[in-house]
Amino acid sequence: MPPPERGYPQSGGSYSRLPASGSPTYTEAWALVEAARRLAVAIESGPLDSPDVRKAVRDALRLNWRLWTIFQTELSADESPVPIEIRQNMLSLCNFVDNHTVQAMADPSAEKIATLIEINRNIATGLLESLQAKLQAEEAARAKAPQAASGKSGGKTESASPEPPKPFNAEA
Repeated sequence: MPPPERGYPQSGGSYSRLPASGSPTYTEAWALVEAARRLAVAIESGPLDSPDVRKAVRDALRLNWRLWTIFQTELSADESPVPIEIRQNMLSLCNFVDNHTVQAMADPSAEKIATLIEINRNIATGLLESLQAKLQAEEAARAKAPQAASGKSGGKTESASPEPPKPFNAEA
């Protein structure tokens, strides 16, 4: 018996690749890239006046809309760890994505969908860059800690921490 498909059946079934658990930032970036990929595949699959293409576009738009609704819900929570200025900016972007998605669903065009793809890719890139900076800072702190404790300078210590998530192409 084949394994059950993951994902939303109406949006293409299984995911192309799943992120490893344990890094919410990486998972958010992955989800944005995956939604952008599905939007791109939908608009590249044929003319937008084709019923099959319109359905694929609508399904991809709905998936992307659900993702942004999750972000909006998390950012609106009082206990959100995201700094207030970033929360306000992201909530404004969520509002834009909501409105733009409604317009794209009502009157789909490659340009409208490309705007959503670009937003997803840019936010994913920012998330991945912040994650990379955090991982580098943690690695630098781990490298300095043994040196400070032993009074030595130079040389790199071996880290027992798990490997950071493998980067993926945000342009996918």
